[in-house]
Amino acid sequence: MRIPRFILGLLVCATVWLLPQGSQATHLAGGNITYTKLANPNEYQITLTIYRDCNSIMQGPFTNPTMNMYYRNGCGQTYTLPVAWVPGTGIEVVTACTIDPSTCNGGTRYGLQEYKWTGTVTLPFSTTNPTCNDWYFVWGNSATAGWCCRNTNNTLGPAPGQQNFFIDSYLNNNIPNGNTSARFNSFQVPAYCIQEPVTVVFDVSETQGDSVVYSLTPAMTGWNTNANYLAPRTAQVPANVVGNTININPNNGNLSFLSNVQQTAIFVLQVSEYRQGTLIGYVKVDVQVILGIGRYCDNIRPAFKNDSTIVQCTTDTTFKVELNSLIACNSIARDGSEFRLYDPNGDLVQIQSARPDTCISDGRTRNIWLRLTKGFEKNGTYYLVSRKGTDNNTFGNRCDLYMHEFDTLKIKVNGCPDYRAPLLLENVTLDTLNENAVILNWKIDPDNDTLQRSWFNGYNLYRYRPGENPMRFSNRFWIEPNVDTLTHRDVYAPVLPRDESLSYNLNLNLINGFTNLRSKTVSTIRLVNNPPTTDEDTTMQLQWNDYVGWDTARYNLEVLDIKRPEFGWVLRDSMLADTVWTLRKPLKRGSYKLRLYTERPDAVFRSYSNVLEFGVPFKEVVVPNVITPNGDDINDKVRIKYLYLYPGSAFTIFNRWGQTVYHSDDYQNDWDAPGLESGNYYYLLKVRDDDNIVSYSGTIRVIR
Repeated sequence: MRIPRFILGLLVCATVWLLPQGSQATHLAGGNITYTKLANPNEYQITLTIYRDCNSIMQGPFTNPTMNMYYRNGCGQTYTLPVAWVPGTGIEVVTACTIDPSTCNGGTRYGLQEYKWTGTVTLPFSTTNPTCNDWYFVWGNSATAGWCCRNTNNTLGPAPGQQNFFIDSYLNNNIPNGNTSARFNSFQVPAYCIQEPVTVVFDVSETQGDSVVYSLTPAMTGWNTNANYLAPRTAQVPANVVGNTININPNNGNLSFLSNVQQTAIFVLQVSEYRQGTLIGYVKVDVQVILGIGRYCDNIRPAFKNDSTIVQCTTDTTFKVELNSLIACNSIARDGSEFRLYDPNGDLVQIQSARPDTCISDGRTRNIWLRLTKGFEKNGTYYLVSRKGTDNNTFGNRCDLYMHEFDTLKIKVNGCPDYRAPLLLENVTLDTLNENAVILNWKIDPDNDTLQRSWFNGYNLYRYRPGENPMRFSNRFWIEPNVDTLTHRDVYAPVLPRDESLSYNLNLNLINGFTNLRSKTVSTIRLVNNPPTTDEDTTMQLQWNDYVGWDTARYNLEVLDIKRPEFGWVLRDSMLADTVWTLRKPLKRGSYKLRLYTERPDAVFRSYSNVLEFGVPFKEVVVPNVITPNGDDINDKVRIKYLYLYPGSAFTIFNRWGQTVYHSDDYQNDWDAPGLESGNYYYLLKVRDDDNIVSYSGTIRVIR
């Protein structure tokens, strides 16, 4: 709601900045020196920035289009650096309260102007003494003395010269390719209200990837001369602040604190850069920070006091909104239209009205009371969102600063009869004893176990066939009423799991009707032979669907000899990452079963596929008809092909008179006709195939 201008004018006129300010000549209010590496070796552009308190007589240095800076090295050599105004210098520093003219524009509000000078220098470089390449860029009344004067009503000591202003920066020019200093990208008039959070914004950036360290350092009155602070103030805590603590944002150097005392404090932020552990430079920003009461209490844009808050479950339909700063009571839309409240499900909670908390004498408040249609009755996060109301604006303050639309407060509600975290569906597997049944295992997420067992009503189990919507409620096939039962055996699926992959998920419901989110959907593994193969094929082309019960499933194939079940399932191929595979069948004749499984990394669960069956036909042995036992290891012995598939096979050799010259009840392919002459011999091979005996006979010619 926009504040009527005549009221705003009365408020401005009635409000006075209560912090006294002196009438020193220049009122230097801060500054910094930065540098930029140029293309030529050891060449740098130096930029001096000085802030002028407009409540002073306009005079040097601010009237000087050109003046001298200085640069000196670690060997004590000092040089003069002429610098000139940057075009456009002397502009007023931005302030949040733009409707109230500052002293820079004929008004009475505290104002600052920013002046910039720049110059270029090529630094002498010493190849023999690295200390001579440590350079300091300085500004003051001379290379060693500070410029008079600061605003004397500050936290520095009152002794003569303590209000002089001197600033420096440092460059280690021994580093290859030099360095460009960090930059101060933002600066606002540093005048803040006591008893409100303060953030002094610099938004420091460093573009070369060097490490940056922030610290508060003493103000300087001259070369190598630090200013004294009024006890108990120090350079590290230069203001009277709550908790005696000033926080430095490690990402941008911004300072934050809270103060209850009116004062003018001198802060100096040093930004040090390190490259591979070596200090390569620093820059400083010296700034006068005013903390007081009056107009500057409205220089903060209204926002929620916190990003989030915690509320215990309640049916109370009133809620107090706490803000970061004071707002005008008459800017609040009383119909509550400047807010939207969404519950953890994303449903809108109607707001009936809004009213200011107690308005202080100047018509401002820091809190707003909302009347809701229902209390915070669900566990989870509600979202209170700022919106433009029926008055076509959000609420604001006397500086015409209005809360940003869509600012959001997270309201975390605990203690309600509710449970939102999804259950963990740990495993879905075909039953290894009956592959027409599916076993499910689940548990309550231990990292989100806020479930009040007394409110539990049942686990809802859902089953889906391919193509069905996995969120459809009508697919619920079982309700488990026992909160401690965390497994179920599904034997009533409308289709056999070997014919289709079945998908499952689950959730729970409470006695008040609330349900939590569905678990993830997990499907059974369906193993298929595609394209189909016959028993005569030596390989099988296998495919299966990916299992999502755990991350990065690895698959194992195992085979069972149906005629020898006592040997159990034998692992054939393991740790398969893909969902297609070519299986080489066993060579031995028989009937086999094949299945696939994946095991969770902690070995607690396995998920098994359906079983496929296949056969391997009998393989005929092949007996050679010639051997040449001459010691060259080529055809020296009677080696019978596939004999290893039939252990316990008997092999007998006869000469031409029918006499037995060799016999073995378990031939090992090792007969080489020892002591026999060349000629024809006769063999009888009895192959043991399980319980059957298959006989082979023929002639073997021995050639020596």
